[in-house]
Amino acid sequence: MKIKQTIIRLGSTVREPYLAWVAAMIVGLGLFAVLFRRGYDDPYITYRYATNLAAGYGFVYNPGTATLSTTAPLFGLILAPVAFWGWPVPLVANLVGCLSHAAGGLALWYLGDRWGNQLAGIMAALLYVFFPLPLTTVGSETMPAMALTLWSFVCAAQGRQWLTGFLLGVSVWLRPDGVLAGPVALLMMVVSAGAWRQWQRWPWKAALLWIIIVAAGLGLAWMVYGIPLPVTLYAKQQQALIPGFYDFGDRLWVTLSEYLRQPLYQVVFGLAGLGLAATIRTPYWLFPIGWAVLYGLAYTVLHVAGYFWYVAPLLIGLAPAFGLGVQTVIEWLQRFGGQRLATIGLIVLVGGTIAWFSGAVYRIGQQIDPRLTVYRAAGEWLAVHTPPDARVAALEIGIIGYYAQRPMVDIAGLLQPDIAAQLGTGGFVAAASYALEFYHPDYLVWQEQALPLLSHRPDLVERCPVVATIPDPRYPQPLTIYQCRW
Repeated sequence: MKIKQTIIRLGSTVREPYLAWVAAMIVGLGLFAVLFRRGYDDPYITYRYATNLAAGYGFVYNPGTATLSTTAPLFGLILAPVAFWGWPVPLVANLVGCLSHAAGGLALWYLGDRWGNQLAGIMAALLYVFFPLPLTTVGSETMPAMALTLWSFVCAAQGRQWLTGFLLGVSVWLRPDGVLAGPVALLMMVVSAGAWRQWQRWPWKAALLWIIIVAAGLGLAWMVYGIPLPVTLYAKQQQALIPGFYDFGDRLWVTLSEYLRQPLYQVVFGLAGLGLAATIRTPYWLFPIGWAVLYGLAYTVLHVAGYFWYVAPLLIGLAPAFGLGVQTVIEWLQRFGGQRLATIGLIVLVGGTIAWFSGAVYRIGQQIDPRLTVYRAAGEWLAVHTPPDARVAALEIGIIGYYAQRPMVDIAGLLQPDIAAQLGTGGFVAAASYALEFYHPDYLVWQEQALPLLSHRPDLVERCPVVATIPDPRYPQPLTIYQCRW
């Protein structure tokens, strides 16, 4: 009984809001201290929306062209004041991500206390905060979106209709796939209230506010951009058709396979399987787990390209299952081995989780994507050596476009849907040829060794001479900037 009472007292600290949020802030700042240098290309698209809005060009990527090419409009709006004040947008985005991630762990702790599974909530929070995959998405909207999803579940479990509806609506503005949390949270409120047959007690206020906020966002997008959804969805679907390119299902399988080669992750997933079986006794945890299943099915049906940040939110289902698995093991140890054995087991599981995953977090912080440096150097060269209206084509336009601040032509199709249409049939090289022919960019940034283009086009070699090279540690050949004359 002592161990259970200790866990209950520890879990009940979440009832002290100031203490709980201070603890979460400390954890978030600790993550930021390790991860502040990380980043990757895609979030820089949203950063440029923020800087253009702050500069008075509107919420657009290329000034004068209204195209919704960010999947995180709310994140861009949040970062716009940061850009206006002259603060480093990528660094602040990393800070927001780390603090949000710690808040997401706190939400799991709250759910465990709410549902009488304090140990499950604590262990779920530990795994959630320190599991490596979501941390690799720092700087993007992924971790804030995950946190919003979990806090909408907390509010739903507490029966707070207006706040639940608000968080559900805002999560869709943050990421369109946030719409998946709505049915789950509303169903949770119905079940929690025991109101299956009493439709008058259903969460109508939460549902109404959710629908109003989502509809307002869709309507605003339609008025400004002519479409309610980002054009990037079509581009990512076309990328998935490129031969040899991973789709979501492929990426999920590869990610699981890589983790399951390591003994510790075998234990983690084994405990998660045990926890899944334990939901028979604690069915409320099926809501976040069910959300993860729904999320995975949605992305599988959409058949988008398999980028790592699409897989990361599945942790919302894995963490509670792991927590329930740990709780089940400790209960077994206490039942069959007594208090001492249960205490030893708890120390081993908690200490092992913190020690191993803390090391993993540190290693992630040391693994800096070389494109951050290479693409920034290319963007800064363009900003200095090209006229402001020079049109630049590149395969990855996030970092380059953010630092160049030039009109961009995206060969991956995230800005121009007609370029994306070329991807499914001919891949990136065919899309590049199309972009050069129909958009006539003034400059081309290209890694010829990775994707041979000019070596097969003597006309382009003559038309587009080399004007700069950037050392690229990924390949023996440098990243090359060409100036094209049409």
